[in-house]
Amino acid sequence: DAEEINAAIYSKDDVLINGSGSLTVSSEKGHGIKSSDDVTVAGGDITIDAAKDGIHGKEHVTVDGGTVKIQANEGIEGTIVIINDGDITIDAADDGINASAKAEELGTPKVEINGGNLTITIAQGDTDGIDSNGDLYINGGTVSVNARFPFDYDGVCEHNGGTVIVNGVETDEIS
Repeated sequence: DAEEINAAIYSKDDVLINGSGSLTVSSEKGHGIKSSDDVTVAGGDITIDAAKDGIHGKEHVTVDGGTVKIQANEGIEGTIVIINDGDITIDAADDGINASAKAEELGTPKVEINGGNLTITIAQGDTDGIDSNGDLYINGGTVSVNARFPFDYDGVCEHNGGTVIVNGVETDEIS
């Protein structure tokens, strides 16, 4: 069909990355890993260097484990982004994590962090560490954001658990 394939790894269906091996993805002009559906990382050692998004899912992007290192314009983007576990490092020129309405049938975009270790470093400028065009929930894990604007959300924001570190300082508030 007319859909543009603009990623090193592209699928119209779900993408599942699992196992104990390693995967290196390089995309000089597009996304690293993109799905027109869901992307799930459940294990492995994944390194992504991309001009656009490191991981891009139209619907859900879920990280359940593994080691993920992303250097990209935006790190992870989907309608609903859920981090349950894993060691994730994102160096981004724009947003580190971005939830936006790409699949309107899913309702309000959401970022939900339930566990894992997440480190996001953002370039200078009008950029956000974690940007939800809907709701943002931090329920567990360790979230460390180094950015001029660490968080941006349009809906509900809750810090229910876990550790939040902003520019090197631990905080209980999501600014």
